[in-house]
Amino acid sequence: MTYTIESAQAIFPNTQIASAVPDTTAAFNRLSVEDQLALLWYAYTELGRSITPAAPGAARLQLAEGILNQIKQMPAAQQTQTMSDLASRTDTPISRSYAGFSVNTKLAFWYELGEMMKKGFVAPIPPGYQMSDDATAVLETIKKIDPGQQITVLRNTVLDMGFDPALTPSSPKAPEPLFARSTPAPTTVAVEGVTEPTVMSYFEAMNADNFEAAVALFAENGALQPPFQKPIVGREAIAAYMRAEAQGLNMMPQQGISEGIEDGYKQFKITGKVQTPWFGANVLMNMAWRFLLDREGKIFFVAIDLLASPKELLNLTRK
Repeated sequence: MTYTIESAQAIFPNTQIASAVPDTTAAFNRLSVEDQLALLWYAYTELGRSITPAAPGAARLQLAEGILNQIKQMPAAQQTQTMSDLASRTDTPISRSYAGFSVNTKLAFWYELGEMMKKGFVAPIPPGYQMSDDATAVLETIKKIDPGQQITVLRNTVLDMGFDPALTPSSPKAPEPLFARSTPAPTTVAVEGVTEPTVMSYFEAMNADNFEAAVALFAENGALQPPFQKPIVGREAIAAYMRAEAQGLNMMPQQGISEGIEDGYKQFKITGKVQTPWFGANVLMNMAWRFLLDREGKIFFVAIDLLASPKELLNLTRK
């Protein structure tokens, strides 16, 4: 059998991903711009007990500092218009600058806007504004899903805002400063049921932010599929994605299964948790990694899945 990226995506098809994330993201995108901004306001400023707010590092805010200062100096009506332009993807200088940020900086940007609103530096949602029934339903859904899924929904809501025709949702962004790790990630990992050196080396390299070593484990035409995104193909594109969006992650694989398949290929499914610096040390995301290694032991494909529930950590069926 000749494997393709498309056929590789089908390995371990019974993996139960968090379908609430794309469904809630799609529902958010159908809202009016006014409701989208109101929902972000509530999510970032008034629902800290039920929605985990971002905790961006100083490096992320430095990248957005110029735009934030511009907004801070605007009259209230212009501040509101600027936020509307971002949400509606209107072609403005600020929207173009925002579109070039990585997702981490976009999260930091909206977090800081929320803080500036609370302090009175930026116009908040008008007093008495009533969200539509649809927006209220989306907000209630976000409140009920687990923190890891909340993180991903909030990420998705701000990812495609701004304007730049040259960028697509899955385009890798430019390198950014490393997150300062509050606690060191493990330099060695052990996975119950899996000892494959390539797989172990991948986790160890990622936990060290050693993306050069991680990318070297991929085949030349290998692919990485982030949660709810299209596969990123080729070492150069994978490296750019990792530098922009994988810095500071703490990967904690726990257990897995492996099997040899046709033509010397091997496939692995590993479950565990990931700690992301975007939202602090107390939030752990339930994840699965589905690896397909070629006959040379290189990573031909790896899919990273946000799991539907904690019980999926134990779902290690092969088929």
